[in-house]
Formats: sequence, structure tokens, C-alpha cells
Amino acid sequence: MNQRFQSAIGPRGLKGSLLVCVLLLLGVLAGCESKETAVSDHASSPSSPVEAKDQSPNPPLVPRESDEPQHSAGHQESSSPPEPPSRQEDGPKVAPLPIQFQGPDAEAKQLQVDAEKLLAHGIRTIAGKRLILHTDIPLDDELRSLPEVFDKATTQFCDYFDVELQKVADWQVRACVIQDLEKFERAGLLPQVLPKFQHGYALGDRIFLKEQPSEYYRRHLLLHEGTHSFMLRFFQGAGPPWYMEGMAELLATHHWDGAKLTLNTFPADKNEVPFWGRVKIVKDDVAAQKGKMIEEVMQYGSNAHLNVEAYGWSWAAAKFLDQHPQFQAIFRKHIEHAGDSSGQFSISLVETYGEEWFKVRQEWQLFVMNMEYGYDIAREAIEDVEVQQYADLPSEQTFQVHADRGWQSTGLYVTQGMKIQVTATGRFVIYREQADDPEGTEGQAQSTVWESEAGGVSIRYHGGYPLGTLLVAIDNLQQTGLTGLLSTGAIGTGGDIEIPQDGVLYFRVNDSPAELAENQGNVEVKLSLLGQDQ
Repeated sequence: MNQRFQSAIGPRGLKGSLLVCVLLLLGVLAGCESKETAVSDHASSPSSPVEAKDQSPNPPLVPRESDEPQHSAGHQESSSPPEPPSRQEDGPKVAPLPIQFQGPDAEAKQLQVDAEKLLAHGIRTIAGKRLILHTDIPLDDELRSLPEVFDKATTQFCDYFDVELQKVADWQVRACVIQDLEKFERAGLLPQVLPKFQHGYALGDRIFLKEQPSEYYRRHLLLHEGTHSFMLRFFQGAGPPWYMEGMAELLATHHWDGAKLTLNTFPADKNEVPFWGRVKIVKDDVAAQKGKMIEEVMQYGSNAHLNVEAYGWSWAAAKFLDQHPQFQAIFRKHIEHAGDSSGQFSISLVETYGEEWFKVRQEWQLFVMNMEYGYDIAREAIEDVEVQQYADLPSEQTFQVHADRGWQSTGLYVTQGMKIQVTATGRFVIYREQADDPEGTEGQAQSTVWESEAGGVSIRYHGGYPLGTLLVAIDNLQQTGLTGLLSTGAIGTGGDIEIPQDGVLYFRVNDSPAELAENQGNVEVKLSLLGQDQ
């Protein structure tokens, strides 16, 4: 087989260079408003394991329309390392967030709560250590559990942000969960500085939530606003809009079983998080050719989150940087700059990553283009390998490609026109299908193991190729165009390939990013550099 690489995406590419600046966030903010409309992707029943696999190629990731030149999928613009967004020496200075929040926060705290007046208007109160909750919704076990949820969340906030528990000993939030806004107005629970809001609003240690369409999303919104409150209290700010909302979404995405709370989860299924919809937002935008490079997300201004899409992309940026094993440390340390709500916050973050920002951009594209519930960011992370010129090495090379990982670099730098013979051997586990015990033994289950060779198993497809097929791609980090890892070829058990462009050779076993943990074993890939006359 003589294999040429085929692009898995359309002709429109991404912007060809790093954005030269991150917008300064202008204006005076009065509070943290959450306008993240509940998004339903909950209507259909869970898919069967076979149906869960994506069976169509990914659509192109492209920016919103602009006057900047665009590049085709096969074009990768070579450049020197990306320059971070330029500093703006002159111009308006953005005040730290604590000053912006001081007035409304102080006025909200001065509100006097009259217990008898609350009861007269049908407002019930539940008090916990960290949360005092007022609501006009009839109490049930779920509502009664919210102070406990918030108590547990506070401990996890402290763990995540490395804040000592004793430092938050006196911190308590008062939250209103509102069905009838007029009742809360008549009861005197709404400060005059509270603007009209769609879903949630935080004024310092005062949180206001409108009732939501699911219990999960009500908790999510409470934790979202609680994250704002915590950051403003203990970090004197929450950063620019993408970071402020991204962090709130990051920590508010949770699992609660009635006893144990886990924050910062990546939901495995849409049914775990009804009306959350952040994965759906990214997938829908990509399908509509409105995907965003990570720098575009960082440009969100103070009004961007009037639209629910901005919450999805802000969550994606925070989740990606926070969970990626190579990018996490820098991202988490940057909380030290949370008091800066200007564009300088994002500029310094890019500068701190340095040349590693090329990898951030490369793997961000893979993340959003292949977004799905349960995406395993750690297993999809590409490990660093020393790059060497293939032409300077022995023509015969052998590599182990792990079935439970995403793209894997060979470290071989190949050049346009090279011809390479590939031979792939070995069997590996590509899927484990759980089924109830046919004998009916209570609590028992059997796992059906699917084995594959590099040619894949055609009974199931992912991304247009049979599950388990060996894929090949070329990429060069020292560029600012579209990553070559979005233009793949299926090499299967072997064949001859002709290199279409300079770059590093990569391989992977074809599978969903959400199901890599089920896989086991390796493919042995033998390469032979052929002479130009062969």
C-alpha cells in the first residue's frame, strides 16, 4: 500500500499566528453575575456501548469570521517562537477587583435579616457552618443537603487553592435560592445594588440564585457563585473574565451522591449533569465551524458571558490547563495573580509557559476538536521525546505504540518527500464491554474483552476509521498554524508512506479519548527509510 496522508478536516484553517494582544478589561464591575443558561443535552436515553463511539470524521476547527488570512488544513506556517500579547504601557489602568467589589459587598452585608418577616413571606431558612440558605421553595432532602454540600465544598476549595482551613474559620456565605423574586424583595433580602440577573449573582459573601431546571444545576450554580465568593475573599480578585468564570465552572462541575462530594470532575455522561451542557456547547460550536483557539478564549471581555457559549469555552480552557499533567503546575500557581483582572494576567500566563505554549496550542486543538464526555486529558497528553533528524539515524527504527494513550511522538524528524516503510504487529485490548452476569449472580458482572491488531476492528468506528486502527500524522511544534495531528492517515498493519511536509512523525491507536483507560497492550511499529529510487 502506498499511503499519502489525508486531511480529516476541511479546507478552512485557524488563524496563522498567535494573537498579538489580550484585551484589557475595561469598566467597573459591581459583582459576579452568572448568565449561564441551563443547556439541555439530556433528552435522549444513554447510548449503548457500541453507539457511544463517534462514527464520523471531526469537522474543522476554525475561528469566527475575521479579516485575517486563513490557512488551509495542510498549511503549517513556520515561525519563531510565539510572542506573547504585547504589553500596553500607556492607557487606562484596571483597578484590582477588591476595590470594584467593595461598595456592593459592604452594602449587601449591611442588610438586616428579620426572621419573622421571612416566615411571613413564606421564606424558609436552613443554616450550616459555611452557608445560611434562604428559599421560598418547599423544603425537601435535596434543599436541606445544600449547607452540607457547601461545607464539604469549602474544604475542597481550601485544598485546591492551598488555603489553610483556619484562615476560613469565620467565612460564611448567605445564599438565596429564589422562585418568586417579589417575595425576597418584600422580605428585604435583596440589596438595592443588586442588578437584574438571569441565573446567579455574587456580591461578596452574598449569593443570589434563581431556581434551576434540575437539582444538579441548582447545586452547580451555588458552587459556581461560591467559588467567586471564595476567590474574592481570599485572593482579593478572580482574574479576567475567562479565568474568573472558567475557575467557577471548573470547581462547580461536581459529583454528589448524598454523602460524598467531588469537585472538579469531568462528567462521563450527560445524564450525570442534566442541563449543564458545557461539552455540548464546545461540540456544537466546532460543528458549526466556530471553534476557538485558546488565545481567543483569553480575550473574552466583561460582556462576553452574557452568552452561554462563553461559559462552555471558559470551562474548557480552565479544565484543559488544570488537568493536563504538563500544564497544571503553571496554571495553578498563576492564582497568585488573581487580583489582576486586566489583560496582563493572560499575558504573564503565556510568558510563563514560554516555548511550551506551542504544546499548549497543539494539544488544545486536539482537545476541543475531539471533545466528548469523559475525555481523558491525562492519557491524551503527548509525552516529550527528544527530536532527532531521521536522516542522521539508522534507517531501521522500532517503536512501541501504547494502546491506552493518545498521540505518541517517535522523536523522528522527517522531511517532505521521504518514503518510509511501516510494519505494525501485535495484539492489544481495545475495548471492554461490561454486561450483567448471565447466571444472574447478584452484584456480579462480566467483561467482554475486544482484542485488535493494527488493522482495527470494523464492527465499530471512531472518527471515520475502524476502532484500533494504527494512525499516523506529521506535526511540527515550531509553527503557529493548524496542528498536523488533525490531518491523519490510517496505516493499519503497514505500508509505504510518503512524507507530505517536514515535521515529527507521530502514531496512535484509533479510539475515543474517553475510553483509553479500557485498553491494554502495545503495537510494535517498525520503520524503514527507503531510498528515493525505491
